[in-house]
Amino acid sequence: MSVDLYFEEKGDSGSPVVVFLHGLLGSSRNWRSITKSLSAEYRTLCFDLPNHGKSCHQPSTSVQEMADAIFLQLEEMGVSEFIICGHSLGGKVAMRMACDHTDSINKLVVVDIAPRDYPAEHHVPTLDALIGLDLRLLSSRKEADLALTEKIPNWAFRQFLLTNLEQKEGQFSWLPNLDTLRSSIASLSSNPLKEEQFLKKTLFICGGKSGYVRNEHHEQIKHFFPNAEIQTLANAGHDVHVEDREGFLTLFQSFLED
Repeated sequence: MSVDLYFEEKGDSGSPVVVFLHGLLGSSRNWRSITKSLSAEYRTLCFDLPNHGKSCHQPSTSVQEMADAIFLQLEEMGVSEFIICGHSLGGKVAMRMACDHTDSINKLVVVDIAPRDYPAEHHVPTLDALIGLDLRLLSSRKEADLALTEKIPNWAFRQFLLTNLEQKEGQFSWLPNLDTLRSSIASLSSNPLKEEQFLKKTLFICGGKSGYVRNEHHEQIKHFFPNAEIQTLANAGHDVHVEDREGFLTLFQSFLED
């Protein structure tokens, strides 16, 4: 079985490997600023998750399927030992991979997500708004932005979502497989772990202005990851590595060097 996942690579092939995974409706480009600062010491591999970005579309998707696809591609690339870092949905995939492939993963970094169930309905309005946009009527990205304004009023969030809009020969299309993501959102929002544990060093980096990881979730984190360190960047929201890049890099690099 072979997979077809897009990835961006930086750094020397002989350096320690760090794998980065993005969140729902994100892509490998979300990690470019971070990997630019790491490429002198590490070989970084940033993947587009299945059904995202330029990676393959599949009729079904789950955290387990994503984890299996990423690991299979790494095996095909000859990468047998690595550090993994995932944000949000990518953090769930990273947690699943760490528990499934403990021997291959040296350290785990999870960004603003916990091993717990999240309400699927949080993402439904966004996915429905994107699916409901009639791309045949668009002649510019500005038109797409305006058409989404009522249902997605947050300007910065709309700009993030519109990075998924591709134009070829005058025709717009979405890069992610929105229909599959919409039908799978309940599964993707649930806790990806059962009773497994990852006993190696783990770092959870959380946003102080985000509600995704709160103090009451720390016990559950420690249940699955007994050696986890939990750090919060007070001035960052959910996109921790974007909103407090320097703070994130300080914590991340210190953890890798420890």
